[in-house]
Amino acid sequence: MKQQSPPDEARPALPDDARPDRHLAGAAAFVRRYFQRLFELSSSAAPWDGAACGALVALGLLWAARMYATWATWGNLSVDSGREMYVPAMLAGGKMLYRDVWFGYAPLAPYVNSFLFRMFGVRLEVLYWAGSLSALGCAVLLFLCGRRLSSWLAGWTAGAVVLMEAFHAWHFSFPLAYSFSSVYGCLTSCLFLWFAINASFSESAVWMLAAGSAAAVALLLKLEYGAACYAAFFLLVIVRSLARRSWKTIPRDLVTALPGVAVCALVARWMISIGGFAFITQENLASTWPTSFFMQTYGRVWLANSGLALTGSAFLQAAIRGVFFAALVLELYLLCWSKRSGRRAVAERALLAAALLVYLAIVSRGRIADALAAVFFPRDMVLYVVLAAVLAGWYWQRQRVWERGAAFMVVLLAFSGLLAIRLLLHLSDWGYSIYSSGPAVLSFLLLARPMIPRSGRSPRFVFRGELLICLGCLAVVAMDSAKLSADPSDLAQLVTSRGTIRVSNQVATNYRTAIEFMRTAAARGDSVLSVPEDTSLYFLSGTECPTRLFFFTPGMLAPGRMTDEVIRQIESKNVRYLLWSNRTFPDYGVPHFGTDFDQTLGSYLTSHYRRVGLLAPDSDLDWQLQFTLWERKAEPENAKPAIESTIRANHKAAG
Repeated sequence: MKQQSPPDEARPALPDDARPDRHLAGAAAFVRRYFQRLFELSSSAAPWDGAACGALVALGLLWAARMYATWATWGNLSVDSGREMYVPAMLAGGKMLYRDVWFGYAPLAPYVNSFLFRMFGVRLEVLYWAGSLSALGCAVLLFLCGRRLSSWLAGWTAGAVVLMEAFHAWHFSFPLAYSFSSVYGCLTSCLFLWFAINASFSESAVWMLAAGSAAAVALLLKLEYGAACYAAFFLLVIVRSLARRSWKTIPRDLVTALPGVAVCALVARWMISIGGFAFITQENLASTWPTSFFMQTYGRVWLANSGLALTGSAFLQAAIRGVFFAALVLELYLLCWSKRSGRRAVAERALLAAALLVYLAIVSRGRIADALAAVFFPRDMVLYVVLAAVLAGWYWQRQRVWERGAAFMVVLLAFSGLLAIRLLLHLSDWGYSIYSSGPAVLSFLLLARPMIPRSGRSPRFVFRGELLICLGCLAVVAMDSAKLSADPSDLAQLVTSRGTIRVSNQVATNYRTAIEFMRTAAARGDSVLSVPEDTSLYFLSGTECPTRLFFFTPGMLAPGRMTDEVIRQIESKNVRYLLWSNRTFPDYGVPHFGTDFDQTLGSYLTSHYRRVGLLAPDSDLDWQLQFTLWERKAEPENAKPAIESTIRANHKAAG
């Protein structure tokens, strides 16, 4: 006969500290309730009421205000932005990408911009509007995704974050970006997300076809965006089949990806046909292909600088920050969810709160922006989203929660983590992050929603709690955006035949002098080469670089055949002048062109050209835009055979 348990009142009462499993059981129950609530909150769309419509209008007003206030202060004339001007201009003039003009990414972005140049003219303003409208498109799509997952407020905040970040007075901006492949990749990724969420809530194969096509476009823009989109697409196929409890939907969904895959295959075939596989991967896709000279030599440093530093020290620091964030979540649990009372419970909450405040005071050093960032815009946001994706997927499959919103939350979290994987331990609101952070911010805000207690609370209380989190996130970005605005006391208009840009007075003086010199030299039939960078000089002066590779930053010029070809082009184009700027590269550990890297080309230039002097003698800029003029030395008749001999020797030494 089974022995019955004594009634509860007959059992001896145990103190809290004698029952440690009680806290563990409570925490486990909270985690279960958390994911259950997360999935429930994501299962229905927010209505198109006055608040949602007003929020959408507010996004448009914020975009207009940011664009107007920062007009033409974007980009960097010396760094990267010049490539984004020059390459599509050359394509608009009939050149072929890769064969005639070097390019480091997939081909779609420069051809899109070359089409815009043909339509509206080869002017800076065309790029300004293309990048600005892309930022607006990203913001609107994130808003729509948030609304479809029942929180237009989270979607609005994610969109507003993108708009605040997009107009920095820097080459990490949208209107004059370091890479329009990243700008359009960000837009296409948000579009993919919108198609995917509709595919999750619809039986129609049209949305899957749209998502597969968007993934193909992303791949033709930049490999990292395409890889994230295709990985999320195949996860969406699996999730849809599980949600429908049928494997029969998988073949039909996979078929919708075939048109996009076929287009990508045709483009890849065209790229290889230009000069062979090695020509594309080793002499063009420098920062994209893993076996390229750049990636093999400088890839680790470059990835670490951009946020993907997967070292023991980096993970240790992330773990310390993770302990703080976990303690913050625990404090919210104790304050909002735990039913424990008494002196001990109050003391635990107070001590934990004091410890959190002390940590914030130490890491922020009294700076409010840093303290807010640690809470509302954590550096390891992508890592937390990835961990949440793993836990959400496990809970969703284990508990058989087949709601469509629950299924898509798994896809959203996974996609956000994959898209921003290079920022795993270093997400910020500036730099490379601005092109990948939108979905991650949306995911982070959606993950914060279930932390707000709803039982017995009014809708106004819940909304205010969500609003506090969203405003905290946006405040961090707004304060940093103010720091990344141009100094209005030192701005001059650089007016050229190809548009106007506002830069510092000394930059404007140096560029006016250099542009006029290049135009005059071209009118005489003389060719000018700008080294190591400052590609925008070619665009703004309306001249053409004499070599296929138009800038010489660390790792772009591969040794051997590529270096030999550059020297041959300098010889065949009879380059008479060099404009050698004092641009350095300390972030790569090889600061000086010609001595610390690209020594073969540097030796050739210094031996065949003589230094004349500063192009603008009154300039005192110490990093860039201080141009030194070099002129070709007079050569004896037998110089060319010697040059050919040097090239052959260099090629032989390089193997």
